[in-house]
Amino acid sequence: MKTSKAYRFRFYPTAEQAQLLSRTFGCVRYVYNWALKAKTDAYYNEGKRLYYKDLSAKLTILKQQPGTVWLNEVSSVALQQELRHLERDKARVKVAKIHAKIADRRQDFLHKLTTRLIRENQVISLESLQVKNRIQNHHLAKSIADVGWGELVRQLEYKATWYERTVVKIDKFYPSSKRCYDCGHIVSKMPLHIRKWTCPECGETHDRDINAAQNILAAGLAVLACGEDVRPGR
Repeated sequence: MKTSKAYRFRFYPTAEQAQLLSRTFGCVRYVYNWALKAKTDAYYNEGKRLYYKDLSAKLTILKQQPGTVWLNEVSSVALQQELRHLERDKARVKVAKIHAKIADRRQDFLHKLTTRLIRENQVISLESLQVKNRIQNHHLAKSIADVGWGELVRQLEYKATWYERTVVKIDKFYPSSKRCYDCGHIVSKMPLHIRKWTCPECGETHDRDINAAQNILAAGLAVLACGEDVRPGR
């Protein structure tokens, strides 16, 4: 397994090096603020967006001005890198806003969905899914996180108390996908890529998700009727 290691070293600069570093940091801060103002002014005054290439050209001109010629006293690499940092900072803010908007829409959808489900049903049966364990599967992690399973269950449970409904959780090992709803036969394997399958015992063809949902509902009703968990194979 490939691993990455990080090493930290303490730097003891000489007096001359410390002075150069201090001057460089000051120039870098100046360039960052100057570039940010240039981008803001260009957008609000001219409706233009300035990117790294535009700012780099303007920085060359800035370094030739009498009042800012001191920018030439430090490495140009540090100044150019700060322009790239500004570009990434703007991108990070933009991405963060997009993710916040997606999260708000997901939350709104979940609230509407769970409220409708609770209002329209007396009993809701769920699998006791171990979301944390499933997220460890790299092929499923993004999809599971996107749908918000944990939040869906949380909302169903507390809204059920508001509306005096019942939420039943069945055993996490119950073979809801592998069990034929019509005859009860359980197949040995059911890989995720199989979305439709035919029962070898009774010949009935099932949609994987619909068949699992029917089994989960039946198991949940059995739990309510019997007062005990429905174990695999029962």
